[in-house]
Amino acid sequence: MSEENPLHIKVLDDPQRKILEIISLLRVMNDYYKKKRALQKELKPKILQKFREGMKSLEESDWLFIIPLALDALTEEFTSKKDSFRFPDSILLFEAWMNLGFDALYPQYVLHFKFPGILKGEKYRHLFQFIFSTSRGFGFPIIFSPQFYHHESKVHEILDPLFKWVYTVCHKANQAISLVGNKFNIIRHHPGEFEAVILSEYQDKNFKIFDTLLHGYYASSPKKLGKFPSIREALKNAMFSYTIGDHAMSLHLLNTQNIMSMKLISNEEIINTHDVDFYSYVHKLLNVSKLIKKQIITCKHQRNKELNQFSFFEILRFRFIKFLNRIRKIPYKKEFCPKKFAPIIQIDHSIRLLEDLQDLLFDSPLYTHTIHDPKKNEKIHALLTAHQEPDFFLEKQVKDSIFLAYISFFEKKYNISFEIRPIIKELQDLRDHMAKMWLYFRERQFNLAARKINELSSLSIDSEDYEKEVKKRLNTLIPIISIYEIFHRSLAESVYPESISQSKRMGAFIARFFAFKYNPIGISLMNLFNRLAFQNWSYFIKKRGLNLKQFYRLMVKLPLWEHIPPKIKRKLLKD
Repeated sequence: MSEENPLHIKVLDDPQRKILEIISLLRVMNDYYKKKRALQKELKPKILQKFREGMKSLEESDWLFIIPLALDALTEEFTSKKDSFRFPDSILLFEAWMNLGFDALYPQYVLHFKFPGILKGEKYRHLFQFIFSTSRGFGFPIIFSPQFYHHESKVHEILDPLFKWVYTVCHKANQAISLVGNKFNIIRHHPGEFEAVILSEYQDKNFKIFDTLLHGYYASSPKKLGKFPSIREALKNAMFSYTIGDHAMSLHLLNTQNIMSMKLISNEEIINTHDVDFYSYVHKLLNVSKLIKKQIITCKHQRNKELNQFSFFEILRFRFIKFLNRIRKIPYKKEFCPKKFAPIIQIDHSIRLLEDLQDLLFDSPLYTHTIHDPKKNEKIHALLTAHQEPDFFLEKQVKDSIFLAYISFFEKKYNISFEIRPIIKELQDLRDHMAKMWLYFRERQFNLAARKINELSSLSIDSEDYEKEVKKRLNTLIPIISIYEIFHRSLAESVYPESISQSKRMGAFIARFFAFKYNPIGISLMNLFNRLAFQNWSYFIKKRGLNLKQFYRLMVKLPLWEHIPPKIKRKLLKD
């Protein structure tokens, strides 16, 4: 997929998605501005107390993003979802994108990242990342009473109870979901979303797909797409599709004419423009993973060899001492066991450390593989501070990669010396390789994006150039923000879901439960009501003779969206 001949991919664009995505966008906007107004109200007294002078701007209608404290609060409010963006202050960009209204509908950007394969016969793993302006969480469509749609058929009286039942079920279900979400602080709707599909290319030219289910979680196993001579030919004969609202992505063979074409930002273009090559780094990381696995096997053989020197009763005594120490919460150290077992304890610790390093390769954000500050990443900070001596670890971590810092911490905690030099050297090479990518990207691309985003806070929505300026920034910033997301996610989260243990996949299990085809309370039920809603809107549109933009304007005017500010509504209608 060269830059000289850019590839355009196909995305399903049927009438149901065209219609229901309009209402989905407005629901997210209404929810977003409701939370934004609530935060303004909550933070205003605190800011007035802190800044008693020069705060006349507080009385204006939309001052929230002027205050860093407020911006941080709103960003935190909407960035805890698995499929939402983590780029600092990106909420500014996605609010501006939402405010484009009709131009904020449907996916508009797709990026291609290439990774090495890890399954038997798998040559490459292609990640296609789709960017949306918003995401609507799990919920049922808004359905009005039968009278709203002006149904006048002869069988209306017979169907009227059914219409009322559908209306009641959707309304009550959304209320219940909202109550549960409020109780457990679940963020269902948020601006800015990416969803991905993994397309695996095998050596025998077969292609298989990992679809996404809910909020960025992948399917448990790949499905077969077919046999094609190249990735380009596979994409020419396939189409992507997304679910309404949540935008979970899937890939199928082309079977309809209801498609839209999207230019693909290719892996080669990302390398040439942004100097980021994930493939070369992950290829090296996978080699380190193989080396660690071989070393674990070697250590286990050494341990068995050491144990064979002792009698059965001595081995039993050793294991009994380990058991007692575990009950008493005494650390598993050489100091608390007979000296003759010291070599075995050393080997056991080496195996444990190697296994932890193997997990960290796939379950830590990529940027932590080089010099970084763990306090800026909640997941890593929680992992490190779960131990008894976090100060040493955090201090060391700022100066090194997560792997080398973890080795230093482990050595100090268990009073051992990790002397497998080939492993340490390979981890140092990984650190240096990632540093060349991440530190350069952060210095050049990240700082550019941060400046461009902050400029949006001073851009008036009433400006004649508002749409032009927002679209220009979107074209520049979306690739940078998407690359940033890859750096800030683990390989298990972004491209190798099978690389982590089953115990760490609870979110994926829940997503699969709701996405199960025969689950009566899952996605299947929601899709049924989406089809019923589409039938109602289709009848409504035909009855009034509306085109898509006329329908969009009519939806914006509905009194349901009471939290969308009047000037934003005027902007939506003007466009």
